[in-house]
Amino acid sequence: MAIISKAKFEILKELSKSPQHGYALAKKLNITISSVYTHLSELEEGGFIEHEVSKRRKIYRLTEKGEQLLKLLIE
Repeated sequence: MAIISKAKFEILKELSKSPQHGYALAKKLNITISSVYTHLSELEEGGFIEHEVSKRRKIYRLTEKGEQLLKLLIE
């Protein structure tokens, strides 16, 4: 049983490289915009990511909890 879906894992990996907005993540990962925002919302509710608003866009970044989860998933 997977701890998180493949899409959420890929989002966490991308955010570990740099903070990004949802549209950029959808484009890079070839995920629909609606799906990426659903995943981002669930990851944020779990405390794995957080966002700040910059130029009317939400920019997402990993939290410490998200970094720890990603580290465990990669090992």
